[in-house]
Amino acid sequence: MEDNLRHMDRSPPRFHTAEAAAAYLPTTPYSQMADLLDADIANEADIVRLTETGVGARAYKRAAKVLGFPHSLIAPETTVRRRLKENARFSEAESERLIRLARVYAEAVALFGDEAAALQWLNTPQAFIPGDAPVSPLRLSAKDSGARLVESLMRRTAHGMF
Repeated sequence: MEDNLRHMDRSPPRFHTAEAAAAYLPTTPYSQMADLLDADIANEADIVRLTETGVGARAYKRAAKVLGFPHSLIAPETTVRRRLKENARFSEAESERLIRLARVYAEAVALFGDEAAALQWLNTPQAFIPGDAPVSPLRLSAKDSGARLVESLMRRTAHGMF
């Protein structure tokens, strides 16, 4: 009888290597953001903390490379160049913009299930606001209200409400 119940065991599988265990763990938006920003992010409190301390130059470079956004989405070009040259942390407002883009990216990856598809969608201009020129979801997400609009569209899409 006990042998017949083994297939019903719901305990997590045992792994022989750390790599195998890491591959099994589901990717969450927080872990996606953590990878992108090279930070410890497991919850909203970690995001608040990172916003207050400021995103570092190395994390900015990584996010800009992956997402392909212009410096002007975060701060004036001269400000971004100075922060990068000095290897300085970004201000709270600048960090908040960058973290917002990282969040939208992570949610898009979760929606599309693929980083390449998410990036393509995020960088393709769309008519979000009637009467305005098409804008990419990533560019729109630089502002809080724009990010809310993009996130709302992603939630509706995830639930089949186009």
